[in-house]
Amino acid sequence: MEFFINGETRMLKESAARFLSAKVKGALIKDLNKEDRGYSESLWKEMAELGWFGLIYDEQYGGSGMSIFDICCLFEEIGKSGLASPFYTSAVFSGLLINETGDDGLKKAYLPTIIQGKKILTLALMDEQGHDDWAAPAFKAKENNGNYFLNATRLLVPYAHVADEIIICVDVDSAKVKGPTLFKIGTKSVGLRNTLLETMGWEKRFAVSFQDVKASEKDIIGGIGQGAALLNKIMPKAIVIKCAEMLGGMERVLEMTVEYMKQRIQFGKPLGVLQAVQHYCAEMATLTDASRLLTYQAASLLSEGNVCEKEVAMSKAWCSDAFKNITKIAHQLHGGIGFTDEHDLHIFYRQAKVAEFEFGDSWIQRRKIADVMGI
Repeated sequence: MEFFINGETRMLKESAARFLSAKVKGALIKDLNKEDRGYSESLWKEMAELGWFGLIYDEQYGGSGMSIFDICCLFEEIGKSGLASPFYTSAVFSGLLINETGDDGLKKAYLPTIIQGKKILTLALMDEQGHDDWAAPAFKAKENNGNYFLNATRLLVPYAHVADEIIICVDVDSAKVKGPTLFKIGTKSVGLRNTLLETMGWEKRFAVSFQDVKASEKDIIGGIGQGAALLNKIMPKAIVIKCAEMLGGMERVLEMTVEYMKQRIQFGKPLGVLQAVQHYCAEMATLTDASRLLTYQAASLLSEGNVCEKEVAMSKAWCSDAFKNITKIAHQLHGGIGFTDEHDLHIFYRQAKVAEFEFGDSWIQRRKIADVMGI
């Protein structure tokens, strides 16, 4: 299957590549990881000015009205740079959820400020056992005179410390209707507390504790009992955009490894002349190209409005394993230098390990593929 990137998308991809290669270096990523905020505010403003945050949203909200395939091409370049920021959790995941509600008032209130980078949203969907439980939330709330009191802890919430609001999925027991329900909760709410977690990734992630946090009906997104349905609608898009980011990381790891194999002299010869090394590099290239084909296929189908649950699961299953295996091979070929703080390879090894388990690893994705196949 062949995919042709049109002129407008190619310009986006090339301009993003130029911007990120000029602005984002390995040293910057490591420095940002040491800072409390965990991302560059100046880069954040520049990305907003470039229109990246509104790429897939309608022009009436300040967006560009482009496709899922287009934003996948952008995230491919972001993945290649290794840059960590709240872009994905705010302007992609949270933005898609709000956009999917069909509530024009909600979209007018939130999408323009998200697109301008003035408001940051994040999601808290993982329970205390480390499972995404939004289909049947362990987080429960009972209605009391139109109010809800929330008590639970959510894990690995990205950028909770800089977010203006957190979207959660709660199992509501209401007199009217029951079921998973999305709430947007202000991060300054009484009873909400963040605890920074030490993780392998470059994103800042937190345990968020809700202790009698008060919410009302105006904080509900999409209606009571509609949380799982809304998340199911946007999940394929969120997954394939994450796959595109992983693809970019694979491309960068392959690029830096081939370059090093050409330059590294051992016993008077470049390492690249060794057949075993060539075969390792060929394996990395094969894994990368297969990842690109699967990701582009799923992104194209989603952009055309097709149901493609199997193709999305195939893309995530393959990319999860491929990115991990590519970084493993790269470390073998680089030797000890790849593990030093000065080298950028470990940026992508960490990125691969974190992305592997987001939205389910390859085992979970293969289970989805088998379900679609009816076996």
